[in-house]
Amino acid sequence: MNAVSLMAPAPVRAGWLVDRRHDLLSTVGGLGASLALLALHAAAGVNSLLLWWVWVLALDGPHIFATLSRTYLDRRERSVRARLLVGSLGWFAAGPLCFGLSVLLGRRLPVDLFFTFANLWAYWHVVRQHYGVMSLYQRKNGDTHPVDRRVDSLTLYVGLLAPFVAFALTHRGARRMLGLGAEPGAEQFVAQAAWFVTLAVVLLFAARQVQRWRAGLGVNTPKVMLLAAALGLSALLFLPQVVNQVDFLMVAVVVTAFHNVQYHGIVWFYHRNRYHGPGVDRGAFGLAPRISQRFIIYAACGIAFTLFYRALGCGFGVHPGCSSFDAKVMLGPSLSLRDLVASFIWGFALHHYYLDQKIWRVSRDKGLNKDLKLAAA
Repeated sequence: MNAVSLMAPAPVRAGWLVDRRHDLLSTVGGLGASLALLALHAAAGVNSLLLWWVWVLALDGPHIFATLSRTYLDRRERSVRARLLVGSLGWFAAGPLCFGLSVLLGRRLPVDLFFTFANLWAYWHVVRQHYGVMSLYQRKNGDTHPVDRRVDSLTLYVGLLAPFVAFALTHRGARRMLGLGAEPGAEQFVAQAAWFVTLAVVLLFAARQVQRWRAGLGVNTPKVMLLAAALGLSALLFLPQVVNQVDFLMVAVVVTAFHNVQYHGIVWFYHRNRYHGPGVDRGAFGLAPRISQRFIIYAACGIAFTLFYRALGCGFGVHPGCSSFDAKVMLGPSLSLRDLVASFIWGFALHHYYLDQKIWRVSRDKGLNKDLKLAAA
């Protein structure tokens, strides 16, 4: 490995995606948001229901709006990506179609599989964003050696997925969602192996950084900071001693808050460059420049959007703490109106996950490189 490392390009520089302050607010701030929410619940005893709604209204719903603000509200994007933006709306029909299949079969299995799929994709979406930000830091710093690319990818994917697998196989709430038995059997050994593999890849990554430093190649500080924050949060949350002491509702909150803050940081930087840079014709982009003129306007629109679609779900008892007046409105064996509305509400998230993986491809989009100031890198 020493011989390979000496073939690397020039030593990396401390290249931040935006600048040191902005990146620390996004990465360290995102980690801080997740840890604060976890501490408020686990240490201070704050009700998980209250924290869930704070997270939904302040961070999660607005981050879905952030994607809409740079697609449907951008006149040029609507023109260039018309087929994608129209076709992606089909995700709103996925849940209701599964519900309809359940009604026809007289069994909950299809709609339950849909809910399981949606929850698993939610976590995968977070993992993929961390990978995307890591890739941006690699590009910004000229950190392109094949060995580092492989080690980095292995570390991120294993470090985020293996603890999640251990949690999914052993936690009662997760096992119930996956349709497994109440208590794990042989899965305990799989969970232990997952933690062992996580430790192994972290040690491999650390050894590679030491090797680079000794070879005079430097260390990509922003990348290391991101991986340490993401993997550290995953390891802490999914430790049985921690996750078994918090309400199941808080798992999604803690996992996603980091992702939400990080995403807002990237989208806001994109907005400032695309719509408010020198010589930009704001009138050519439609509503997007008006919404992103000030952060307070952007935030207010995100909260208003969240209130709109979450109010729909709350009215049918879909969300925690909301009325469940529809419990007696049965549309099939053990299938209620609430299940149908829940399957539709998931469309907002699934549409976001799908659209997000199509609009941030910096390797194929020259305009995106310009708007994220990656062209020079």
